[in-house]
Amino acid sequence: MGTTRTTIPILDLKAAEDAERREVLLNQLRYALFNIGFLYITNHGVPEETISNWANRAPALFDLSASAKSKLSKINSSHFLGYSGYAEEITQGKRDLREQFDFATELPIIYREAKVEQDSSGRDFSKPYWRLRGPNQWPNEEELPGFKTAVLTYHEALSDLSYKFVHLVEEAFGIPVGTLDTFFQGQAKKPVADSPSHSMSTSNSIESLLCPQHRLKLIKYPVACGGEGQGVGAHKDSSGWLTFLYQFGTEQGLEVLDKDGSWIPANPVAGSFVVNFGNAFEAATEGAVRATIHRVKAPAERDQYSIPFFMGLPLDLTVSEIKSLIPVEVRSLRQKEDEKSPIEAALPGFLDPRWDSLGESVLRKWMRSHQDVGLKWYSLEAVNYYTQ
Repeated sequence: MGTTRTTIPILDLKAAEDAERREVLLNQLRYALFNIGFLYITNHGVPEETISNWANRAPALFDLSASAKSKLSKINSSHFLGYSGYAEEITQGKRDLREQFDFATELPIIYREAKVEQDSSGRDFSKPYWRLRGPNQWPNEEELPGFKTAVLTYHEALSDLSYKFVHLVEEAFGIPVGTLDTFFQGQAKKPVADSPSHSMSTSNSIESLLCPQHRLKLIKYPVACGGEGQGVGAHKDSSGWLTFLYQFGTEQGLEVLDKDGSWIPANPVAGSFVVNFGNAFEAATEGAVRATIHRVKAPAERDQYSIPFFMGLPLDLTVSEIKSLIPVEVRSLRQKEDEKSPIEAALPGFLDPRWDSLGESVLRKWMRSHQDVGLKWYSLEAVNYYTQ
């Protein structure tokens, strides 16, 4: 007998509006959370115009002159925001055959070179990870009229969608809706975990967390020479809590690693976002929710574009603090694991105590991907520490 091929479920969020269909939706979500770590969502509420206003501008952004794109290079940004040229980013020691622009929530710089003052919560703004927060690099409005407005509108719409989706996740977990809002919207909640080992253990007050900086990318995967190549190598998302991916057109490329070691295609579905869960989500649930390994194969016939939105978490938050809000009943749902595949064994771990700090773990991700930026804005010592 042959084995049943895993498929990525498609969740119709409109079902949440009907009591009977809502329970079916929550069951589908639970299955995706605890078994696959990937799903599609449709009827998500993001207007098509909001998506197309930005998506339609993608080719023009990448068609800017080399000098114009160079002015927007990440090397100019200690926040790792801006343009990465073709094959400049590295995944698992290999160059990714893509070029991309990184944008984020517009936030002011708060990093300080020396520990000269703290705010009322006792934060030390000289910690290197605070350097990640800061403003975007934007293309000239005369060259791309309306681009900045389109990006900011899309960013706001995806932020709202991500908050609503987290509420569905909370309902699927069986915890009060809004429990995790404190991480995103500053609404303080009390821990619900029943184990003393998961009480708040850091000096930060969870009620005083700074709002997170969500990030998004606009990616171009050019046709690979010879029809084969690594668009982006096998990885888990380490930049946020959840990822919402919009895929252009019909070109295949995204693949998800199944438990049996085979690759499942996650082909574009019209009107959908692909949703997956980040490393922090997996760590906070002690592996109950899967941060699934995925990759993108370089296209063979035509250039491919995609827009991932990474729902961020406060940099001064720790995985231990998130665990304190996740019931032990959820964390105990971790499934018995078989021996790790060679692909997963090669990925950097997230459960190392050094990376309990989300600020530290996110900075580590960027240092590993863009060592040139790390060398310019941080130090050789910092690059060596975060890339070991």
